[in-house]
Amino acid sequence: MDTTVIVGNHSGKKTKAIRKTAITCTKHVRVVVVRNAQVTNHFITMLLPTRKRTAMVKKSITTVLELANNPTCIHIAIAYDSDDDESDNYFTSNAWKLLVENTGATQEVHKIERLGWTALHEYYNFLATNIVSDWYFIWNDDAFMQTQGWDNEIIEHKHYQGLISMECNGKRPDSTLFPCVSKQWVDTFGMIGMNPVDQWIQDITYEIGCYKRINSKIFHDHFQFTGNNDDEVYKETATSKKFTKRAYKTEAMNALKQSWIKQWTEILDEN
Repeated sequence: MDTTVIVGNHSGKKTKAIRKTAITCTKHVRVVVVRNAQVTNHFITMLLPTRKRTAMVKKSITTVLELANNPTCIHIAIAYDSDDDESDNYFTSNAWKLLVENTGATQEVHKIERLGWTALHEYYNFLATNIVSDWYFIWNDDAFMQTQGWDNEIIEHKHYQGLISMECNGKRPDSTLFPCVSKQWVDTFGMIGMNPVDQWIQDITYEIGCYKRINSKIFHDHFQFTGNNDDEVYKETATSKKFTKRAYKTEAMNALKQSWIKQWTEILDEN
């Protein structure tokens, strides 16, 4: 599928428009603006779709970077909706840029035509397939890192090909809410996964025993778990969950999942 992307090379002087085609995705995505796009390789890229939650993003990313021992290895990739003025004002500001780049980390921001929560995976897929990184970390705006040196744990497992996950409040103790997958995963499938991406990645990797739980911890300040953040964004996702759960359990989705399990098993056997 051909998609037009406008890449803004933000150097403080001017913005240069570049056309890209043949972007892998499962649904048409029109990107309106990309600011401060990086072309270099990153070790850990935090994939963060967000909507109307700039204060939470600021707090969330602050924990990610302040608790990292090597923030220069971290890239923050944001995707927000084209009708979201709050996010547009914040992510095009110097305040956002300085929050990230003063630590030595890098960042890029994508303003995308709104797809909605039922297509949340498309935001993750778009970001992952347009960024070269050793690892891709599925992140939320209501997630907060709790452990100093969390990045070192991922660096220590840099040659591991399976899922890396951290303990998090909320679901069952052995579940994965914020999966971290290698470049090999994205290269193999051409995307991160289907909605919900955390469940999708967990089901595939758990099926073949290809996952590793490290010691670092995440706090998920989700209304369902803490009673906080019962805002417009949460209310929209809550009304869409039944539809998403039904779609996830269809025979077609199960067949696709089984094909991914088979393909990932073959990749692991080769390596």
